[in-house]
Amino acid sequence: MKVSKKLYGKVFEYLVAMLLLSSIFLSYHYRIFALTGKSFSICFLILLTLGTFFLMTFGLYKLKGLLFQKINLFAISILIALPRLLWVFLMPTKPVSDYFCFYSYASKASRGLLHAYDKTFVLFRFRFGYSLILASVFKIFGSSVLVAKLFNVFLSVILGIIIFYTVNYLFGKDAAFYSIILFAFWPSQIMYNSVLASEHPFIVFFMLGLYFIIKGIKEEKINFALLGGFFIAISNHIRPVGVLVIIACLVWAVVCGLNRNLTAIKLALSSLGAYIAAFYTIGYLIFCLTNVPVWQTSMGLNLMIGTDYTTYGMNNRKHSLFVEKFGYDFKKMHQEAMKIGIQRLKKQPDKFLSIIPRKISIIWGDDSFGYFWSTFKVYKNTWFVKFVKSHPTIFYILSQLYYYTILLYIVFASVFRKKNSNDEVILLTSLIFLGYVAAHIFLEVQPRYHYPAIFTLFLLSGMGAEALKKKLKKDLKI
Repeated sequence: MKVSKKLYGKVFEYLVAMLLLSSIFLSYHYRIFALTGKSFSICFLILLTLGTFFLMTFGLYKLKGLLFQKINLFAISILIALPRLLWVFLMPTKPVSDYFCFYSYASKASRGLLHAYDKTFVLFRFRFGYSLILASVFKIFGSSVLVAKLFNVFLSVILGIIIFYTVNYLFGKDAAFYSIILFAFWPSQIMYNSVLASEHPFIVFFMLGLYFIIKGIKEEKINFALLGGFFIAISNHIRPVGVLVIIACLVWAVVCGLNRNLTAIKLALSSLGAYIAAFYTIGYLIFCLTNVPVWQTSMGLNLMIGTDYTTYGMNNRKHSLFVEKFGYDFKKMHQEAMKIGIQRLKKQPDKFLSIIPRKISIIWGDDSFGYFWSTFKVYKNTWFVKFVKSHPTIFYILSQLYYYTILLYIVFASVFRKKNSNDEVILLTSLIFLGYVAAHIFLEVQPRYHYPAIFTLFLLSGMGAEALKKKLKKDLKI
């Protein structure tokens, strides 16, 4: 497929690279002190990041020499599962907040009590998605917290396999190897496995949908596009942000359509059609179980929180009190929240604009959620828990440096990749990321909310590592 890449492709690609680099520097300025309570000079943080990048790059290349010939599905599964199982058994994380709501309802639903949900489920209807999946697991294996955590590990293994096959399909086995090593030892991903979070099943269905959409683009086959739309619809019932991929596909089709590419338009419309059919069908099935019309959603509260300059677009206790004020009335609460958000944009645009750099640093430059939530509350203070909780700076900095390195590999993928190599797919991944960036300028931000966008770009990380290696070999004759 020919795309108008000369006019649009590289512009979007370089814009993504600039945003990622900006996120790193904004993270230095805003997030490091917020996480550690300690001040570090920008120069020191740059040196620390570059040092980590070179060490990890050296390690990746060495591991390839040792393990590349042995890599298979079993080896991938062990590499991913082992560090996560160790963390799950050593860190006895206790479900709190939303995570407890998921667990509590899933436990009851597994016993047939499908209407015994928390009042907040009526306001945030996507919560049924993960809870009902977890209830199905509980029905088979029992409703202990440990079962839910082991299910997280299983989902991580499935996610890793999807990533490996997607990257191998696009860029070859070398790039796929680097990607799977980066994913296997990703600190925040390892630590988050002890948290009963909806992101775990969401990202599996999301990436599976993206895989089929990519396959549809590469092979120009509508059946793959239909599968992609189907799996994205499932992901959107778990976290209501998957639909942005479908929107990005439509924008992608418009860009391709400027080159009279009718196949691109057919693929995008096929994904959209499959998404709509699957979303409402699954929504009706959930409605039959819970009597809640889950297809009715609103971003009112999300906009109100996202435009709150006093909290930098993050949720806090006052927003919870706002929800309670309306007696958990879905329509009234979201309508009032929407009004407040729009009024802020109209009457206080300067204050809203002033928090955008900090919002960017929070969602795109912060990977601290794994450590924060896995250690937030625990069942017992073991020696391991005491050690981990007494050294937050080490774990936060480790998480950040690893994350910065992944972002740098993605940037290198943009700079060093072969021209005309997977241009259509790169264009789509760029549009997906930019779509999430645009949305979260206005909507609520949390570090973990970067899941779908960063995992989309993560498909390029291994290719970035491979492209860098080839560049070094060519320039340095090594």
